[in-house]
Amino acid sequence: MRILEFIVNNKSIIRDPDCDFSGLFPGTEKCIMAHFSFSEEWKNSIKVAAFWSILGAEYEPQELKDGKSCMIPAEALARPAFKVQILGKKGRSVISTNKLTVYQGGGKR
Repeated sequence: MRILEFIVNNKSIIRDPDCDFSGLFPGTEKCIMAHFSFSEEWKNSIKVAAFWSILGAEYEPQELKDGKSCMIPAEALARPAFKVQILGKKGRSVISTNKLTVYQGGGKR
């Protein structure tokens, strides 16, 4: 199983520069896990990952059951790119990141 690593710092999500995002081809992999490293602001938050197609279709949000990882919906992997965002709730406070676009062109971006 392939794992894509992301870093969440406050309200920003980026690809982990130590993770190899190359070689992603639309529709070829059905089981890819997303793993997130969080900054202190996210401690004790209930977190979900939201995924969108490049065309804006939203897929079922994925609960981060261990607080750090989830499967990327297969539908999100069918097109040349997908977007990911993290949403969290701690008490009455809600926090969210930007939407990060992940390209699946077979090369690095």
